[in-house]
Amino acid sequence: MEIREGGARISVDGVFYNPMMRFCRDLDMLVFAAMDSKEYFDALAASGVRGIRAALEAGKVAIFNDISPKAVKVIEENLRRNGLSAEIINGDAAAVMRQRSFEHIDIDPFGSPAQFMDSACFSARKYLSITATDTAALCGSATNSGLKKYGAFAVKTDVYHEVGLRMLIGFAVREATKYEKALFPLISWAREHYYRVHFKVRRSTSISAKIYEKMGHLAYCGACLRKKVIGVGEGAERCKCGEKFRVIGPIWLGELKDRGFVERVAEMAEGKLKKFLNKILIEADISTAYSLPALAKIHTLTLPPAESVVGELKKLGYEASRTHYCGFCIKTDADRDEIVKILEVNRA
Repeated sequence: MEIREGGARISVDGVFYNPMMRFCRDLDMLVFAAMDSKEYFDALAASGVRGIRAALEAGKVAIFNDISPKAVKVIEENLRRNGLSAEIINGDAAAVMRQRSFEHIDIDPFGSPAQFMDSACFSARKYLSITATDTAALCGSATNSGLKKYGAFAVKTDVYHEVGLRMLIGFAVREATKYEKALFPLISWAREHYYRVHFKVRRSTSISAKIYEKMGHLAYCGACLRKKVIGVGEGAERCKCGEKFRVIGPIWLGELKDRGFVERVAEMAEGKLKKFLNKILIEADISTAYSLPALAKIHTLTLPPAESVVGELKKLGYEASRTHYCGFCIKTDADRDEIVKILEVNRA
Protein backbone atom coordinates (compact mmCIF):
# COMPACT_ATOMS: atom_id res chain seq x y z
CA MET A 1 0.00 0.00 0.00
CA GLU A 2 1.31 3.43 -0.97
CA ILE A 3 1.19 6.27 1.56
CA ARG A 4 1.14 9.89 0.43
CA GLU A 5 2.59 12.42 2.85
CA GLY A 6 3.45 15.96 1.84
CA GLY A 7 5.19 15.74 -1.51
CA ALA A 8 6.30 12.13 -0.94
CA ARG A 9 4.92 8.76 -1.96
CA ILE A 10 6.22 5.91 0.18
CA SER A 11 5.74 2.24 0.98
CA VAL A 12 6.22 1.13 4.57
CA ASP A 13 6.47 -2.63 3.98
CA GLY A 14 6.95 -3.65 7.62
CA VAL A 15 9.36 -0.91 8.72
CA PHE A 16 8.49 1.68 11.35
CA TYR A 17 6.24 4.55 10.26
CA ASN A 18 4.24 6.69 12.68
CA PRO A 19 1.31 8.51 11.03
CA MET A 20 0.72 10.43 14.27
CA MET A 21 3.99 12.31 13.65
CA ARG A 22 2.85 13.76 10.34
CA PHE A 23 2.14 17.17 11.93
CA CYS A 24 5.70 17.17 13.25
CA ARG A 25 7.12 16.28 9.85
CA ASP A 26 4.96 18.92 8.16
CA LEU A 27 6.34 21.54 10.53
CA ASP A 28 9.87 20.18 10.11
CA MET A 29 9.73 20.85 6.36
CA LEU A 30 9.14 24.56 7.03
CA VAL A 31 11.93 24.57 9.62
CA PHE A 32 14.33 22.86 7.21
CA ALA A 33 13.45 25.34 4.45
CA ALA A 34 14.40 28.21 6.78
CA MET A 35 17.82 26.70 7.57
CA ASP A 36 20.84 27.84 5.54
CA SER A 37 22.12 24.32 4.94
CA LYS A 38 22.23 21.91 2.01
CA GLU A 39 22.99 18.54 3.62
CA TYR A 40 20.55 16.64 5.82
CA PHE A 41 21.45 13.40 7.61
CA ASP A 42 18.48 11.24 8.61
CA ALA A 43 20.31 9.12 11.19
CA LEU A 44 17.43 6.76 12.04
CA ALA A 45 15.63 6.81 8.73
CA ALA A 46 13.28 3.75 8.88
CA SER A 47 11.02 4.29 5.81
CA GLY A 48 12.99 7.40 4.85
CA VAL A 49 9.88 9.58 4.77
CA ARG A 50 11.39 12.58 6.54
CA GLY A 51 14.57 12.60 4.45
CA ILE A 52 12.63 12.15 1.22
CA ARG A 53 10.35 15.04 2.14
CA ALA A 54 13.39 17.13 3.08
CA ALA A 55 14.76 16.56 -0.43
CA LEU A 56 11.46 17.18 -2.22
CA GLU A 57 10.05 20.02 -0.14
CA ALA A 58 13.05 21.78 1.40
CA GLY A 59 15.65 21.24 -1.33
CA LYS A 60 18.08 19.30 0.88
CA VAL A 61 20.67 16.75 -0.17
CA ALA A 62 19.49 13.91 2.05
CA ILE A 63 21.70 11.13 3.40
CA PHE A 64 19.94 8.16 4.97
CA ASN A 65 21.06 5.69 7.63
CA ASP A 66 19.39 2.76 9.30
CA ILE A 67 20.81 -0.27 11.07
CA SER A 68 18.14 -2.53 9.56
CA PRO A 69 18.92 -4.09 6.14
CA LYS A 70 15.18 -4.29 5.50
CA ALA A 71 14.82 -0.55 6.12
CA VAL A 72 17.63 0.11 3.64
CA LYS A 73 15.73 -1.82 0.95
CA VAL A 74 12.54 0.10 1.72
CA ILE A 75 14.40 3.42 1.49
CA GLU A 76 15.88 2.37 -1.87
CA GLU A 77 12.38 1.59 -3.16
CA ASN A 78 10.92 4.81 -1.79
CA LEU A 79 13.67 6.88 -3.42
CA ARG A 80 12.80 5.25 -6.78
CA ARG A 81 9.11 6.01 -6.22
CA ASN A 82 9.95 9.68 -5.85
CA GLY A 83 12.51 9.92 -8.62
CA LEU A 84 15.37 10.56 -6.22
CA SER A 85 18.87 9.20 -5.72
CA ALA A 86 20.74 9.51 -2.44
CA GLU A 87 23.43 7.96 -0.27
CA ILE A 88 22.12 5.22 2.01
CA ILE A 89 24.18 3.85 4.90
CA ASN A 90 23.42 0.58 6.67
CA GLY A 91 25.05 1.09 10.04
CA ASP A 92 24.78 1.91 13.71
CA ALA A 93 23.92 5.62 13.86
CA ALA A 94 26.27 6.37 16.78
CA ALA A 95 29.19 4.67 15.02
CA VAL A 96 28.48 6.39 11.69
CA MET A 97 28.45 9.82 13.35
CA ARG A 98 31.80 9.06 14.97
CA GLN A 99 33.32 8.25 11.59
CA ARG A 100 32.24 11.38 9.70
CA SER A 101 30.68 14.78 10.22
CA PHE A 102 27.40 16.08 8.81
CA GLU A 103 26.12 19.60 8.29
CA HIS A 104 22.66 18.87 9.74
CA ILE A 105 21.89 15.79 11.82
CA ASP A 106 18.40 14.63 12.76
CA ILE A 107 17.92 12.15 15.63
CA ASP A 108 14.34 10.89 15.65
CA PRO A 109 14.24 7.61 17.59
CA PHE A 110 11.38 5.56 18.97
CA GLY A 111 11.92 6.54 22.61
CA SER A 112 14.99 8.34 23.93
CA PRO A 113 17.67 10.10 21.86
CA ALA A 114 20.11 9.84 24.79
CA GLN A 115 22.25 6.98 23.44
CA PHE A 116 22.92 8.91 20.21
CA MET A 117 23.52 12.39 21.61
CA ASP A 118 27.25 12.14 22.32
CA SER A 119 28.04 11.08 18.76
CA ALA A 120 25.54 13.54 17.27
CA CYS A 121 27.11 16.45 19.14
CA PHE A 122 30.56 15.27 18.06
CA SER A 123 29.50 15.11 14.41
CA ALA A 124 27.04 17.97 13.78
CA ARG A 125 28.61 21.02 12.14
CA LYS A 126 25.72 23.46 11.73
CA TYR A 127 22.35 22.12 12.88
CA LEU A 128 21.07 19.38 15.17
CA SER A 129 17.46 18.23 15.44
CA ILE A 130 16.24 15.81 18.11
CA THR A 131 12.99 14.13 19.11
CA ALA A 132 12.16 12.42 22.41
CA THR A 133 9.06 10.30 22.95
CA ASP A 134 10.08 9.02 26.39
CA THR A 135 8.31 11.98 28.00
CA ALA A 136 7.86 10.18 31.34
CA ALA A 137 11.63 10.14 31.89
CA LEU A 138 11.89 13.85 31.10
CA CYS A 139 8.83 15.31 32.81
CA GLY A 140 9.30 13.64 36.20
CA SER A 141 6.85 10.75 35.96
CA ALA A 142 9.77 8.29 35.86
CA THR A 143 12.42 10.00 38.00
CA ASN A 144 14.97 7.16 37.99
CA SER A 145 14.73 6.80 34.23
CA GLY A 146 15.40 10.51 33.84
CA LEU A 147 18.45 10.27 36.05
CA LYS A 148 19.86 7.31 34.11
CA LYS A 149 19.21 8.62 30.62
CA TYR A 150 19.60 12.36 31.01
CA GLY A 151 21.60 12.85 34.21
CA ALA A 152 18.98 15.16 35.67
CA PHE A 153 16.46 14.95 38.51
CA ALA A 154 12.79 15.76 38.02
CA VAL A 155 9.49 15.27 39.79
CA LYS A 156 6.14 15.74 38.08
CA THR A 157 4.95 19.33 38.44
CA ASP A 158 1.77 21.11 37.40
CA VAL A 159 3.55 22.12 34.16
CA TYR A 160 5.45 18.94 33.39
CA HIS A 161 5.93 19.68 29.68
CA GLU A 162 7.86 22.84 30.53
CA VAL A 163 10.19 20.81 32.74
CA GLY A 164 10.52 17.99 30.20
CA LEU A 165 11.40 20.23 27.29
CA ARG A 166 13.98 22.16 29.32
CA MET A 167 15.48 18.95 30.69
CA LEU A 168 15.92 17.59 27.15
CA ILE A 169 17.53 20.81 25.92
CA GLY A 170 19.77 20.96 28.98
CA PHE A 171 20.99 17.43 28.35
CA ALA A 172 21.83 18.16 24.73
CA VAL A 173 23.60 21.41 25.62
CA ARG A 174 25.77 19.66 28.21
CA GLU A 175 26.70 16.90 25.75
CA ALA A 176 27.79 19.44 23.13
CA THR A 177 30.09 21.43 25.42
CA LYS A 178 32.40 18.40 25.68
CA TYR A 179 33.35 19.15 22.07
CA GLU A 180 33.64 22.93 22.50
CA LYS A 181 30.24 23.40 20.85
CA ALA A 182 27.30 25.52 21.93
CA LEU A 183 23.72 24.60 21.03
CA PHE A 184 21.08 27.31 20.69
CA PRO A 185 17.39 26.35 20.30
CA LEU A 186 15.94 27.76 17.08
CA ILE A 187 12.51 26.33 17.79
CA SER A 188 11.22 23.73 20.23
CA TRP A 189 7.85 22.38 21.18
CA ALA A 190 5.98 19.86 23.31
CA ARG A 191 3.00 18.19 21.69
CA GLU A 192 1.02 15.04 22.41
CA HIS A 193 3.52 12.27 23.21
CA TYR A 194 6.79 13.90 22.15
CA TYR A 195 9.25 16.79 22.45
CA ARG A 196 11.01 18.23 19.40
CA VAL A 197 13.98 20.64 19.33
CA HIS A 198 15.96 22.15 16.44
CA PHE A 199 19.34 23.60 17.41
CA LYS A 200 21.86 25.90 15.79
CA VAL A 201 25.39 24.58 16.42
CA ARG A 202 28.33 26.90 17.07
CA ARG A 203 31.86 25.69 17.66
CA SER A 204 33.62 27.99 20.14
CA THR A 205 35.52 27.34 23.35
CA SER A 206 34.45 30.62 24.93
CA ILE A 207 30.79 30.44 23.87
CA SER A 208 30.46 26.79 24.91
CA ALA A 209 31.66 27.75 28.39
CA LYS A 210 29.41 30.79 28.58
CA ILE A 211 26.37 28.69 27.67
CA TYR A 212 26.28 27.44 31.27
CA GLU A 213 24.98 30.86 32.29
CA LYS A 214 21.69 29.63 30.86
CA MET A 215 21.78 26.34 32.75
CA GLY A 216 20.59 25.81 36.30
CA HIS A 217 17.85 24.33 38.44
CA LEU A 218 14.22 24.93 39.29
CA ALA A 219 13.15 24.88 42.94
CA TYR A 220 9.62 23.48 43.11
CA CYS A 221 7.23 23.31 46.05
CA GLY A 222 4.77 20.46 45.71
CA ALA A 223 2.47 21.96 48.35
CA CYS A 224 1.81 25.45 46.95
CA LEU A 225 3.35 25.03 43.43
CA ARG A 226 5.78 27.93 43.91
CA LYS A 227 8.77 27.84 41.59
CA LYS A 228 12.12 29.61 41.80
CA VAL A 229 14.98 29.64 39.33
CA ILE A 230 18.39 28.69 40.78
CA GLY A 231 21.61 29.34 38.90
CA VAL A 232 24.48 26.87 38.74
CA GLY A 233 26.15 26.70 42.16
CA GLU A 234 23.31 28.43 44.01
CA GLY A 235 21.18 26.90 46.78
CA ALA A 236 17.48 26.87 47.60
CA GLU A 237 16.00 27.94 50.92
CA ARG A 238 12.71 26.63 52.31
CA CYS A 239 9.55 27.73 50.48
CA LYS A 240 7.54 30.65 51.92
CA CYS A 241 4.70 28.25 52.69
CA GLY A 242 7.01 26.28 55.00
CA GLU A 243 7.51 23.20 52.84
CA LYS A 244 10.86 22.07 51.42
CA PHE A 245 11.68 22.81 47.81
CA ARG A 246 12.40 19.91 45.46
CA VAL A 247 15.31 20.95 43.24
CA ILE A 248 14.81 19.92 39.60
CA GLY A 249 17.69 19.83 37.18
CA PRO A 250 20.06 20.59 35.77
CA ILE A 251 17.82 22.08 33.08
CA TRP A 252 18.01 24.74 30.40
CA LEU A 253 16.84 28.13 31.69
CA GLY A 254 17.38 30.07 28.47
CA GLU A 255 15.20 30.78 25.46
CA LEU A 256 13.20 27.97 23.86
CA LYS A 257 13.27 29.69 20.46
CA ASP A 258 14.98 32.20 18.24
CA ARG A 259 12.19 34.70 17.55
CA GLY A 260 13.53 35.84 14.18
CA PHE A 261 13.88 32.25 12.98
CA VAL A 262 10.36 31.29 14.09
CA GLU A 263 8.95 34.38 12.38
CA ARG A 264 10.56 33.27 9.11
CA VAL A 265 9.07 29.79 9.51
CA ALA A 266 5.63 31.22 10.36
CA GLU A 267 5.66 33.34 7.19
CA MET A 268 5.71 30.11 5.14
CA ALA A 269 3.01 28.37 7.20
CA GLU A 270 -0.74 28.04 6.70
CA GLY A 271 -3.68 26.64 8.64
CA LYS A 272 -2.93 24.51 11.71
CA LEU A 273 0.81 24.94 11.33
CA LYS A 274 0.57 28.74 11.34
CA LYS A 275 -1.77 28.71 14.33
CA PHE A 276 0.65 26.49 16.26
CA LEU A 277 3.66 28.63 15.33
CA ASN A 278 1.84 31.77 16.44
CA LYS A 279 1.33 30.16 19.85
CA ILE A 280 5.07 29.56 20.05
CA LEU A 281 5.78 33.13 18.95
CA ILE A 282 3.65 34.79 21.63
CA GLU A 283 5.00 32.54 24.39
CA ALA A 284 7.25 34.41 26.82
CA ASP A 285 10.81 33.13 27.16
CA ILE A 286 10.49 32.48 30.89
CA SER A 287 11.32 29.24 32.66
CA THR A 288 8.62 29.50 35.36
CA ALA A 289 5.15 28.36 34.33
CA TYR A 290 1.95 27.55 36.22
CA SER A 291 -1.21 25.54 35.71
CA LEU A 292 -4.09 27.86 36.62
CA PRO A 293 -6.51 25.00 37.45
CA ALA A 294 -3.92 23.51 39.83
CA LEU A 295 -3.48 26.83 41.65
CA ALA A 296 -7.24 27.44 41.74
CA LYS A 297 -7.85 23.97 43.21
CA ILE A 298 -5.41 24.54 46.09
CA HIS A 299 -7.24 27.71 47.15
CA THR A 300 -10.78 26.68 46.10
CA LEU A 301 -11.03 29.56 43.66
CA THR A 302 -13.01 30.13 40.50
CA LEU A 303 -10.95 29.79 37.35
CA PRO A 304 -11.00 32.82 35.01
CA PRO A 305 -9.84 32.62 31.36
CA ALA A 306 -6.08 32.28 31.08
CA GLU A 307 -5.92 35.32 28.79
CA SER A 308 -7.47 37.55 31.47
CA VAL A 309 -4.89 36.40 34.05
CA VAL A 310 -2.10 37.15 31.57
CA GLY A 311 -3.57 40.60 30.99
CA GLU A 312 -3.76 41.40 34.69
CA LEU A 313 -0.17 40.29 35.26
CA LYS A 314 1.00 42.52 32.42
CA LYS A 315 -0.88 45.48 33.96
CA LEU A 316 1.13 44.90 37.13
CA GLY A 317 4.37 45.10 35.12
CA TYR A 318 5.15 41.40 34.92
CA GLU A 319 6.03 39.46 31.80
CA ALA A 320 3.36 36.87 31.07
CA SER A 321 1.87 34.75 28.30
CA ARG A 322 -0.05 31.58 27.62
CA THR A 323 1.89 28.44 26.70
CA HIS A 324 1.87 26.57 23.38
CA TYR A 325 1.47 23.18 25.05
CA CYS A 326 -1.42 23.85 27.44
CA GLY A 327 -4.46 26.08 27.01
CA PHE A 328 -4.86 26.71 30.75
CA CYS A 329 -1.18 27.20 31.65
CA ILE A 330 0.72 30.47 31.75
CA LYS A 331 4.34 31.59 31.88
CA THR A 332 5.29 34.55 34.04
CA ASP A 333 8.11 36.03 36.07
CA ALA A 334 5.59 36.90 38.80
CA ASP A 335 5.56 34.95 42.07
CA ARG A 336 2.73 32.46 42.41
CA ASP A 337 1.19 34.63 45.16
CA GLU A 338 0.57 37.39 42.59
CA ILE A 339 -1.30 34.91 40.40
CA VAL A 340 -3.38 33.76 43.37
CA LYS A 341 -4.36 37.37 44.15
CA ILE A 342 -5.73 37.70 40.63
CA LEU A 343 -7.63 34.42 40.98
CA GLU A 344 -9.09 35.59 44.32
CA VAL A 345 -10.87 38.45 42.55
CA ASN A 346 -12.91 35.75 40.83
CA ARG A 347 -13.75 33.91 44.06
CA ALA A 348 -17.19 32.33 43.86
